Amino acid sequence: MTSPPFLWRSELRQLLMIALPIIAAQLLQVGMGVVDTLMAGRISALTLAAIALGSSIWHFAMLCGVGMLLALPPVISQHIGASQPHLIREELRQGIWVALIMGGLLVMLMLLTALLLPWSGIEAGLIPEVRHYLYGICWSLPFSCLYLVPRAFNDAMGNTMPMLWVQLALLPLNILGNYLFMFGHGGFPAMGAAGAALATGLSQSIGFVVLTLWTLHMPRYRDYDLARRMTAPDWPHIRAIVTLGTPIMLGIAMEVGMFTTMAMLMGHFGVDVTAGHQIALNISSLTFMVPLGIAMALTVRVGRAIGAGERYQAYRRGQLGIITCVGFMMVSALLLWNGRSVLAGLYTPNPQVVLLAAHFLMFAAIFQIFDGLQVSAMGALRGYKDTRIPMLMTVFCYWVIGIGCGLWLSLRGGMGPDGLWVGLVLGLCSAGVSLGLRFAILGQRRTHTPPAFDASPRKEPGQNGGV
Repeated sequence: MTSPPFLWRSELRQLLMIALPIIAAQLLQVGMGVVDTLMAGRISALTLAAIALGSSIWHFAMLCGVGMLLALPPVISQHIGASQPHLIREELRQGIWVALIMGGLLVMLMLLTALLLPWSGIEAGLIPEVRHYLYGICWSLPFSCLYLVPRAFNDAMGNTMPMLWVQLALLPLNILGNYLFMFGHGGFPAMGAAGAALATGLSQSIGFVVLTLWTLHMPRYRDYDLARRMTAPDWPHIRAIVTLGTPIMLGIAMEVGMFTTMAMLMGHFGVDVTAGHQIALNISSLTFMVPLGIAMALTVRVGRAIGAGERYQAYRRGQLGIITCVGFMMVSALLLWNGRSVLAGLYTPNPQVVLLAAHFLMFAAIFQIFDGLQVSAMGALRGYKDTRIPMLMTVFCYWVIGIGCGLWLSLRGGMGPDGLWVGLVLGLCSAGVSLGLRFAILGQRRTHTPPAFDASPRKEPGQNGGV
């Protein structure tokens, strides 16, 4: 039996219709970190460095929760592709229990990390400010995890605009919070890094409430009866979600943990180096939001094809998403390389920090293409529910190659901070190549006989969130 022809232009349009709001929402969310960094740079290098380290630790914890809950979009997408909408509500209910459990565990992880900071090797003067940041934001982690449940449902339905509108409202709210809490306006004390943490935590919590209410009252979801009473934990069901989500979480933890570890190791080289490192990562994280958004949309599109039994369509959708991501990151690499000094100068008036940030951006430009390759290949593989082997690949690439080479080059090779950045480049390059090969092998092994090429447009049932 042959598959229907793959319609490249039609598929690209549908992929981008899902991906573009996700990209914009992700950029707005990262924009909160950019705003924190910009505003902290107007206070002192110490505050900037404390937010750099504190937000790196917080992002690591939050993205562990994101990784676990990323099990929901491919599961829901496959239910949609298989025309099984009656199974979706229970996936969301058990997802809420998973989010609550993860949120509680991550709060304890953050508190433990704050206690262990004196043994991390960072400068003693940074520790009090970093602790204040962690204490000011850890309480919001359960809300950040719960936010991912309605988001996963909307993503799988192809209705990604609500997240965009929520993030669009939260960015000015975060700026207002920074103005009040960081600088001490409106009768509040000047809290510095702790003020930035409190503003971000409040924004995350409000985002969960708004998106949940929006999703429950959206007319297009009336048939799903999402507001029906909550059910008790179904432990076998929860175990199935955790079994799929744990490798995703560990894979993300390996990548984010590599960046977090590098940020903490930068603390050995002083405040200016740490601040310059944070600025370079802030800028590169903005460009990364584009392939990340496409990868999240790719999980949905590939998952729907798999659920419908269309293996060839799933493989071609993955190919298209990977090509799109890599193409964008090639342009991004050129922009970062040529505009690195101007971009760094937007963050701080400190000339030494600007010089260091511009220098580190050269390394960020080098790994752009491979970063796009690894995240898009990972997104496609999640659509197949293939998570265990990719997780093992990322463990090896990020920690054995990335951290291992970075430490050796920095401490034994005499390269200092540059050695750590070379480790980042090597880790991301190896991950991109290995995950790309994994997708190519898996996709070709599971396809039907390829059909004739057809570039004519086609309206797909369920487009724009229909089922």
